[in-house]
Amino acid sequence: MSISCKNEKKKDTLNLETETELKTDSVEAYNELANTENKKTLTISEYNTDNSEIENIERPEKTIIRNLAIDTTKAFGIWTQDPNRPHADFWLTEKSFYVVDYDGDGAMPYILDKNEITIFYNDFVQKGIITSTENDTLKIKWSDIEKATEYVKFEN
Repeated sequence: MSISCKNEKKKDTLNLETETELKTDSVEAYNELANTENKKTLTISEYNTDNSEIENIERPEKTIIRNLAIDTTKAFGIWTQDPNRPHADFWLTEKSFYVVDYDGDGAMPYILDKNEITIFYNDFVQKGIITSTENDTLKIKWSDIEKATEYVKFEN
């Protein structure tokens, strides 16, 4: 994780103010489960190059967190939509958005800028706005879904 302090006013290591260059994806394996909800493919990974009209994913080498408008101590954690399921949906940390039950490496880099999150999967990019982190609930309004998705802390 890169750290930047402007005139040493801010010492919050998670609140970055610098722009970080994105690098071309270098995925070693394609994961067929990455788009289980048939979301529109915005970009493709280096491995999945069967559509020449779409460029490879430009993704950060590491997660980028800057200009925070949310409390990450409440956002970081293991989250599920259904607490009765045997596993969580994802684990959000300062290093990655880790997709649970992913066929392959589930750790995806992401950018969290203010309350806007951009997740770089192997074969598509998902964007959303974190609308709430209160009461062990995380609400994200994904760009391709009309209503905010509500997640609860996974306790299992």
